[in-house]
Amino acid sequence: MKKDEVDTFIKSIDTVSHKIDLYVSDQLKDLGLTPSTYFVILKIGAYGELTQEQLFQMLSINPSNVTRRLNRLIEVGYVSKKQSTDDKRRRLVKLTEVGQQKFDELYKRMPKLNDTVTQVFDEDEKEILAKLMTKMEANMDELLK
Repeated sequence: MKKDEVDTFIKSIDTVSHKIDLYVSDQLKDLGLTPSTYFVILKIGAYGELTQEQLFQMLSINPSNVTRRLNRLIEVGYVSKKQSTDDKRRRLVKLTEVGQQKFDELYKRMPKLNDTVTQVFDEDEKEILAKLMTKMEANMDELLK
């Protein structure tokens, strides 16, 4: 192995991830969303209302980073936050009417974005890639415990 190949997989995955972020950012800029905020909108929209703790777990991101993203979405009027009636320590987040419109548009666009990003693969390769990515994600979850 050459010295510059020591991190081949990690570098490749990081590079692809960065390029996908750039592409998604360009495709979603008209919605006022970024790669770091669109996923929050998708998760809240899919579940309707979540506690911040549930959102932290779903996103697998540091809670302070999720809080920053939520605050940004609250500032622009896409998400609202309120105290839980069941547990005063918990905060519930949900989409506002404008946020729901963003979610609806994202829900329409994401399949095309996924297809565009994976257009170099045939259906069998996409299935294999999905399995490999699932295995890699599960492995990383184990390593991070």
